[in-house]
Amino acid sequence: SFVDPERLSELKTIPKKEFDLTKLIRICEELDLCFKSECYLAVAGLTRALIDHVPPIFRCGTFAEVANNSPGSKSFKESMKHLEASARKIGDAHLHVQIRRSETLPTTTQVDFKNDIDVLLGEIVRLLKL
Repeated sequence: SFVDPERLSELKTIPKKEFDLTKLIRICEELDLCFKSECYLAVAGLTRALIDHVPPIFRCGTFAEVANNSPGSKSFKESMKHLEASARKIGDAHLHVQIRRSETLPTTTQVDFKNDIDVLLGEIVRLLKL
């Protein structure tokens, strides 16, 4: 799994109060499907979509703000900086580069941000769990 099944279950139990997690949960489910199906271009795009989707949960406007300014632990910030710097750039490379004479496709290694994604989702659960 790309997203830990236990973490996904935790997200599904959070009531819709301030934030509706329906889209976040679906992004996570699609990340799993695409990773299992070796659709790594889609994984890169969905990872980018996920980090662009969640900043309001952290009272931020952008994911860069989450990475740099969130009140979380130093370890959390380092994981988020890695997502911001690496996952965003890899996603951009696959989403925004026009056709070229020669191409390479992403590999599982290139798009595997599941550890940092789990840290992010764990913090979301912690913040929204009542």
